[in-house]
Amino acid sequence: MVVGCPGAGKTTFAVRLATVRGLPVHHLDDLYFTAGWTPRPKGEWHATLDALCATSEWIIDGNHLSTLARRLPHCDAVVVLDRAPPLCLASYLLRMLRYARAPLGVLPHFMRRPDGRRAVADRPLVFARFILTFRRHQLPSVLGELAARPELPVVRLRTHADARAVLDRLSARPGTRARPGPRDSDVRRTRPGRDTSC
Repeated sequence: MVVGCPGAGKTTFAVRLATVRGLPVHHLDDLYFTAGWTPRPKGEWHATLDALCATSEWIIDGNHLSTLARRLPHCDAVVVLDRAPPLCLASYLLRMLRYARAPLGVLPHFMRRPDGRRAVADRPLVFARFILTFRRHQLPSVLGELAARPELPVVRLRTHADARAVLDRLSARPGTRARPGPRDSDVRRTRPGRDTSC
């Protein structure tokens, strides 16, 4: 499971991890939102998520923090991308700019309204504030839920370079767990964990 601040690079990391490990990858926003950023009904959303978590192999990227407790019992390991909030906000704004200029057909389905117009962002100012306050308001709750599961390996990555280093080690040594590199201040295994194929 890959979680962290919006704009931290969760989707990019999850896709690359899926390539390295040969596992299917699923993005929560793709499952939760329908056209024009319309959320699925709660019952349908939870049923979809539970069915996905019950499958034997997956990588799931995305926060949707209210569903952490539904996902964690089915999870083998968690990667927390903890990039500095201003950098996350810059990445988010650049991504929105790319989507604003992209052909309509390449946009994610939830960024297209039923009438065919684009809807690149949903409440962008509110979301920008969410990003800037994520480390202070949201991350402690995430880490608290993870700490309640001491058997679960958790890797916390601070920078894109740390994320690339983990992927490089996994790619070079398939079938083994990535070990923390020389920059232990940035790549932290928050507690000893069991071997896992992620």
